[in-house]
Amino acid sequence: MKKRILATTIKYPHFIALISLAFTAMATAYADLPRAGFNYGRASAAYIEQSTSNIRDNIYFGGSFGSSEAEDYCSITSGCEDKDSAWKGFVGYNINEMFAAEAAYTNIGDLHKEGTSSDISALSLSGVATLRINDQFSAFGKVGFSRWKSENTDGNKSGSGLNYGVGAKVNLNESMKIRAEWERLPSVSTSNSEASDIDMLSVGIEIATF
Repeated sequence: MKKRILATTIKYPHFIALISLAFTAMATAYADLPRAGFNYGRASAAYIEQSTSNIRDNIYFGGSFGSSEAEDYCSITSGCEDKDSAWKGFVGYNINEMFAAEAAYTNIGDLHKEGTSSDISALSLSGVATLRINDQFSAFGKVGFSRWKSENTDGNKSGSGLNYGVGAKVNLNESMKIRAEWERLPSVSTSNSEASDIDMLSVGIEIATF
């Protein structure tokens, strides 16, 4: 019998090595398995809680107030109002220290010209890239996609397109920042089948979740 095993080992050395490797892997895996009394339910709950906490820590939200202006809206018309107060609410998720995804609702305000008016609002989803300058200040730029709606005297219109902007943040504490930004929503249709690029300047508060 010993001679037969020895002959097999000499004849099929790779086969014997493969069997030895398989047994070693099984022994290592068995050693890493939880022992008797391991609470799988508690471990799963702890993992879910930790994952939820990590997601929650990366979420932020806030609001900004400022003014909007429609470029070239009043270029050849007197008695025209191409500026109005504007505001927005936003929520975002920090993918890492440099990049975030952000959704916002913006009320751009009213435009008036020659007996017509346009009330404009937009929903947007943007990617935000942040450059940290020091512990207090950071700058950011963003670009994304917007869906806008213009309620006009001569009929409502809607459309979509790119939006972009730049801004800066000042840290007040670990969870709150002052945020100032300029952003543009290009080619928004208004009354009389015209289109204008809308600019918005705003200042607001950004709050991290706990």
